[in-house]
Amino acid sequence: MTCDLISMTFILYSRPFAWLILTFLSLFSFHQAPFDLILWTPLGLICVINFMIETYVSLSFITPGRKKKSFADAGWKQQYITVEGKKLNAVSFQQKDPSPLLFLIHGWRASSHSVGDRGRWFAQHGWHVVLVDLPNHGDSDNIPLWSAYKSMQYLALLCEQVSDIIPNKNVTQATYYGHSIGGFIGLRLLSQKKEIKISGRKFTKLILESPMTMYSPILEEIAARLRIPKPLLNLYRKRLIQRFNSTLSPRGTFDSMEDFDLPRWGLPTLPILCIQASPDNRLGLGHYERLLQSYEVENEGQFVTHHLVEGLTHSGAKINEERDQLISQWLEKEF
Repeated sequence: MTCDLISMTFILYSRPFAWLILTFLSLFSFHQAPFDLILWTPLGLICVINFMIETYVSLSFITPGRKKKSFADAGWKQQYITVEGKKLNAVSFQQKDPSPLLFLIHGWRASSHSVGDRGRWFAQHGWHVVLVDLPNHGDSDNIPLWSAYKSMQYLALLCEQVSDIIPNKNVTQATYYGHSIGGFIGLRLLSQKKEIKISGRKFTKLILESPMTMYSPILEEIAARLRIPKPLLNLYRKRLIQRFNSTLSPRGTFDSMEDFDLPRWGLPTLPILCIQASPDNRLGLGHYERLLQSYEVENEGQFVTHHLVEGLTHSGAKINEERDQLISQWLEKEF
């Protein structure tokens, strides 16, 4: 944990620190040659602006913070799956007979425990279930710079190893269920050119609960909280994307904030059920509306079944009878 913290701090703040040093050097040089204003004034200004931008960018990489406990219950198995040297915690329930498989991913700053009751409901209805703690959440290891995209890459690799938990021969079909940012990750995961398979099966259905579908509003919240001056906003956004690309392996190719919003983020073409909390006290309804608009614009609205559920909250709604009934009815449909 200490090594992870030191590594993250170095990665985040090495650039601002470098610009801070250059700022002090320029001030020192100006002090040594105070009459050379034409040289030192613009140089010092460039250093100060870059120091501010890099500091804002570093502060924008929010870590999940204190971890919440993972899900545990009788009959459920906990297993660590190693992905790129990091251990991800997978909690699973396996039926005795061949059955459908649910791959269930929690939301931001939550854990498998947060969606445990949803998983238990599926298990009681005859499904294999795999709950995964995202990196930096629950009992999973930390990665230096957390992002939804990097977490998606880890999940893609983890899916390849789920057959070690639930053998291919025991799985009849596979469904992805994502809550909040877990839905955001799922939209990207199931839009990859390389088809993702889990226990030998491709995902044929997608369930989204109060999903995040845009990063732009989150970024605006961060920028407002940091009180970034308006003249610096465009440069800040550009530098943020550059830094984000540098955290990916291979290096990312994102070049606009629109790349992190639907429809560019991903529009998987498979049956989708969206259950939306109303009102949504965390994301509002803008993300839900963007999902529907994106599919309508692409003339693919037939893929999406959607419901606003009054009384369902964005967080903490572990048990909700109306949600469960809507899911049950949708699963019974022929697609």
